[in-house]
Amino acid sequence: MFELVSENVGTWLTIHYAGTLFFPLMALVVWLLIRDLPGRAATIARWALPVFAVFYTVWEAVFGIAIGLIAESGNELSGAERAGAASAVDHIVASPLFGEAGVFSAVGSLAWWTAIAGAIMALKHAGVRRSALILFGIGGLLVFHVPIGPPALVSLSVAAYLIERHRAAAPATALRPLPA
Repeated sequence: MFELVSENVGTWLTIHYAGTLFFPLMALVVWLLIRDLPGRAATIARWALPVFAVFYTVWEAVFGIAIGLIAESGNELSGAERAGAASAVDHIVASPLFGEAGVFSAVGSLAWWTAIAGAIMALKHAGVRRSALILFGIGGLLVFHVPIGPPALVSLSVAAYLIERHRAAAPATALRPLPA
């Protein structure tokens, strides 16, 4: 991993710095899409979104930014010092908390998929078209990063547009909570 990152450290860091801002914003977008929807599925999605935003952002920062900074520093080293930087990167990658398959990544990913599933059920109940829901579901694959993440992000963006278009065209009560 060290060699891969050190060869592209500028791009790596740019993407991961952006991710620390971007992932919470994605959670906000999904939250806004289901903000007025009633029901258990929407409630579960609303609870899962902050969990995703926190856990996945922490993972993105530690895994992505820390590895990038170590690789950047390691580029200026040689011999045993460079091997030490590579070892530090390997330690992060293998970490049970912050590694690729670590707790923060797993909890964040599961929270994202829970939020997406709950949002799909709530949006389906609100009458959103199947095509938008399918695109929204593909957006759930975002946490798989490259090469699946970028197309999943486009899919999620198109779904959000279609859902908001549905909201604008729907009768005023179609996407609002039912009276108690």
